[in-house]
Amino acid sequence: MALVCYIYIVPVRCLRKRFLLNSFRTHGPVTTWGEFMGRYINLVGYRTERKISGYLLKMASDQIQGWLNNWESDCTPWHMSDVHEGLANHYDILVNKPAAKNKIFVPLCGKSVDIKWLADRGNEVVGVEAAEMGLVEFFTEQNIEYSVEEVPSVKGKLFRSRDNKIRLYFCDIFDFSADIESGFSGVWDRGSMEALEFDDRKRYFKLMKSLISPDTGYLSEIVERDLGKGPPYCVTADEIEASFGSGCKVTKLMTVTKLPEYAFHISDFIGLNVFSITFH
Repeated sequence: MALVCYIYIVPVRCLRKRFLLNSFRTHGPVTTWGEFMGRYINLVGYRTERKISGYLLKMASDQIQGWLNNWESDCTPWHMSDVHEGLANHYDILVNKPAAKNKIFVPLCGKSVDIKWLADRGNEVVGVEAAEMGLVEFFTEQNIEYSVEEVPSVKGKLFRSRDNKIRLYFCDIFDFSADIESGFSGVWDRGSMEALEFDDRKRYFKLMKSLISPDTGYLSEIVERDLGKGPPYCVTADEIEASFGSGCKVTKLMTVTKLPEYAFHISDFIGLNVFSITFH
């Protein structure tokens, strides 16, 4: 099964920042994934296999290779140092149970500071991430004691905080299931849904349906740009509602004002919006 992850278009924080900036000044911003990879691969090289932390990952696409290269090059232009304003403004949607029992799922979590923010409010936080380095950096940068254990059922590892409030799985998201973790009061989907191509989004929606219940609160940030371009991809309300099925309703809550770095380098970028997804 292919490891599924995502990458945004312009990595201006790379260790090779000077090369990339000169490239964009000379040739302009990229508008397609292929154009970006053409420039990036010329710089970093391309390999179809890569051994990372003891796991031999067979690359199914240049998307995956680029994603892992980004982490290794300290190149994460989607990462934000502050808690997401959409999460802070609409947090109550995710916590429909008594505080001690709230459990929030963060798919493709990276090293998001939102994880600690949620845990600091008494929630259990479960995340899934394909780049092990992102999880190591999260616990290190947030100064949280943690342990690591092998989890054969997901073909990966579990990074667990000492108090067990934070559990982050290093694995392919499609190896994750309700048999591993369930009973979520909320889902904070910041950039996960929009990271996947159409066929993988079908599998993603199927997975998410198995993890949620009618009373699960669901918040999602989705980019607004030309349809079909990406990643990140513009995922329409119609697609979400059709994929989750009858009773699903998508409601726009706000437009994000504090933008991640990558947003300034997408030529067809319109905006980032936060939606609530409800189920009846």
